[in-house]
Amino acid sequence: MSGTLLDISRPLYSGSPHWPGDIDTDFHLGPRIADGAACNVGRLALSVHAGTHADAPFHYNDQGTRIDGLAPELFVGPARVIDARGHTALTEKLFARLSPADLAAAPRILFRTDTWLDNATFPTAWPLLERTLPAWLAARGVKLIGLDVPSVDTLTNTDMAIHHLMDAANLLILESLDLRAAAPGVYELIALPLKLRGADGSPVRAVLRPL
Repeated sequence: MSGTLLDISRPLYSGSPHWPGDIDTDFHLGPRIADGAACNVGRLALSVHAGTHADAPFHYNDQGTRIDGLAPELFVGPARVIDARGHTALTEKLFARLSPADLAAAPRILFRTDTWLDNATFPTAWPLLERTLPAWLAARGVKLIGLDVPSVDTLTNTDMAIHHLMDAANLLILESLDLRAAAPGVYELIALPLKLRGADGSPVRAVLRPL
């Protein structure tokens, strides 16, 4: 392994864009050195789905594994960035040039769509996975899917249908990645969630290391 780490996380800050109806992200300093305190101490309030984050199966399945029950190794290892720019749907055709061995060698798939280009604005529409794709990928050894958009479902969905298809395929989900600087290819992904007891998800600091 070699090369500089490529940060593929979106920034979190007070007022950063979030899913409509979710809580605002708020970071501020409580004690401040400037006010006479011995040190600066920050305070943070946010949704566990703010910014770049991992969904735990419990997010969409009441019997699903919670974030602290997921093995850290699932979020670290070979990952393939797929160039999906210009595509309105994410389908099997994106993998036409890859063999089953290619998929098995990098069982984490990250879709680069470049749909979300402005970190200050929450998008309203984005490409979706074709409904047969989760099972198709799982049958070829894939165990995690990451996207550079806020969700595998639409902004207006009410049934989380694609989340449930991911659950049925035993695929983990990373959302709101920033892949604009990631050329298509294979990397080592490091995207560890916080060990939040009983939580349905967690922010992550996601990075790629060139292989």
